[in-house]
Amino acid sequence: MPTVAFLVYASGLNNHRSFYLNTLISTTVLSILFLVLITIGLYNGWKLKDTLGDFRKKVDLEKGPDISQLDFPSIDLSDSIEGGIFGIIISLFLWLIIGLLVSFLFWLAGGVIWAIILLIAGLLYWIIFRAFRLVFRHSPNCKGKLINALGTALAYTVLYNFWIYMIVIGAHFLNK
Repeated sequence: MPTVAFLVYASGLNNHRSFYLNTLISTTVLSILFLVLITIGLYNGWKLKDTLGDFRKKVDLEKGPDISQLDFPSIDLSDSIEGGIFGIIISLFLWLIIGLLVSFLFWLAGGVIWAIILLIAGLLYWIIFRAFRLVFRHSPNCKGKLINALGTALAYTVLYNFWIYMIVIGAHFLNK
């Protein structure tokens, strides 16, 4: 997908095509490739088996990130601290507060990044595997029958890809 989009945009540099037109061309090329892939798969009777199972059972969402590997710097209490014992106590207190705040921020950032990675992995799993599995369940009806395979592939291409056209066209006309 990125290669097709890059090639379309690179070929449009000499022609000064708009972003809107390049997006429509890229989406059309990807839709045609999707249609061809699904048609070939349905015609040949491809099937997909779910060997992963329930994705949610593979990951413990309540655990959170592991912060046991964090390395905190040691405290250097030198004689150059001004303010005597009161300055040392305030410095230790500030060091403790800032250390806890930074640790919490790292933990929070790790949790957010972990959640984003899991969300993207789950979405890609569903899009790539589950969507193709729904398509290829029609393989027994389409195996060796080009018209049936092409009709089913066309229906799923429209179902899966044309919402992208609606977003692109809608965004283009809302900007005008």
